[in-house]
Amino acid sequence: MKNKMELTLLITILLVLGIGTTIYKINVLGFSFSTDKKETIWAIESRVNFHADGGPVKISLNLPDNSSGLVITESLQQTKGYKLTRAKAQDGVKRIIWSREDTPKGPQHFYYRVNIFRRKSAQKVSRKKTPTTIPQLSQPFTNVYLEAATNLIKEAQNPKHDAIKTGTNIINQLNSPETNQSASTLLEMPRDLGGRLGLASDLLTMAKIHNRIVKGLILSKNNRNKKLSAFIEVFDGKKWQLINPKTAEIENPDAFLIWQQHNESLLEIEGGSKAKIRFSSLATKILANQAAIKGGQQKKSWLIDFSIYSLPVSSQNAFKILLLIPFGALIVVILRNLVGIQTMGTFMPILIALSFLQTTLVVGLILFLIVVCVGLILRALLSHLNLLLVPRISAILVFVITIYLAISVIGYKMGSEVGLSVTFFPMIIISWSIERMCVLWEEEGGKDVLIQGSGSLFTASVIYVLMKNNFIGNMTYAFPELLLVLLAIILMIGTYSGYRLSELRRFEPMGRE
Repeated sequence: MKNKMELTLLITILLVLGIGTTIYKINVLGFSFSTDKKETIWAIESRVNFHADGGPVKISLNLPDNSSGLVITESLQQTKGYKLTRAKAQDGVKRIIWSREDTPKGPQHFYYRVNIFRRKSAQKVSRKKTPTTIPQLSQPFTNVYLEAATNLIKEAQNPKHDAIKTGTNIINQLNSPETNQSASTLLEMPRDLGGRLGLASDLLTMAKIHNRIVKGLILSKNNRNKKLSAFIEVFDGKKWQLINPKTAEIENPDAFLIWQQHNESLLEIEGGSKAKIRFSSLATKILANQAAIKGGQQKKSWLIDFSIYSLPVSSQNAFKILLLIPFGALIVVILRNLVGIQTMGTFMPILIALSFLQTTLVVGLILFLIVVCVGLILRALLSHLNLLLVPRISAILVFVITIYLAISVIGYKMGSEVGLSVTFFPMIIISWSIERMCVLWEEEGGKDVLIQGSGSLFTASVIYVLMKNNFIGNMTYAFPELLLVLLAIILMIGTYSGYRLSELRRFEPMGRE
């Protein structure tokens, strides 16, 4: 009873760890089970030009806002002589700082490039975040302007209290002052900050509608030397909607990169003047899992840093194959313990299936049968010599290598390179299999040899089909933690002691009686 409870607890822990980590990687890091899913990666480049005074220079640049599920996969600076540092985030604002002590006097320029993609799952959560308080007016209305603002809000308010409709109505009225006296009066109001967009934001605030002014980049494939565009976001009760202040139309948030969401400055410079910044963007598509890996490496996620993705590429390719072996072991467990198929050993079908990956299934089966049949004939000749086990196995190993060589040479001389792939077969396993088949033939007869041999080849073929599947290969590489789930399943099957499928027919007459 105690052992059963311990096994149940172990299986539960394995399932929770494996499934929980997988869910985390999908929802937080952006991994996907799909082999074809792609993400649009935007290469955003900012060019800063300024005139240096000849002394120490310090330049601070605001970084894109990350509240919309933005994932940075790579950042690169193209500046010689400047030291790059990252300032600590304050109130959600992140900045990078370039500094140099001996800047030459005169024009200076440098680039900062960042590759980003937007995780839609995180974006939906962030855009649904309900604001807590309505911001204060940037400039209060007084006297005649207060009366004009009140009248304009009354005219713009939607009977159904639709915040988006009210917002677009206000913007339309401000864009057409010749048709609205209140809008014309308000536009004559002297403003210290914000201009027409700030006025629209104040009117929405006065109408008790959550809103905020954001600045960002409209992403397009031909975006070169652009300034940041100012938009207004309005909360409709469920999510934030982006409104174009020029057209009063609802914009697609996926096509807009928010760079400033607060009142922070975009660019600050010390030791220079006449600073200008321009932006360019270029879109490309890469596999979603590649984007997730790059994003995790950029933000130093421990699941990425301490995983297969931190290894050299050559080692990753080797582990792609090794990670498939546990699935082969699961197939062997299912076919032997639940179905009742007999095989020559536990791991022989797995190793043969790995060989099939190099030779293809049909060619591999043919080569395997040739090697085993010739080996069995040569092994039968050794039976009359009464050799001890170790010398006999060693002799069979020599036979197997000789058969490999003969098949390769004969095939190559006949104009075919198919025989060269015979070297992928594990010669030690083949040698032991030939020995076991001969012993089994002598003790049980040829029927059992045929049953176990065909069972091994069938199991190897099933494992080959599984390993060849792109979905399985992608899943094991992207989610190696699923091996814990695999282990839990194997442990559960290990406790099964009932009838196998192949035994149902055997005991069927007892059921009739």
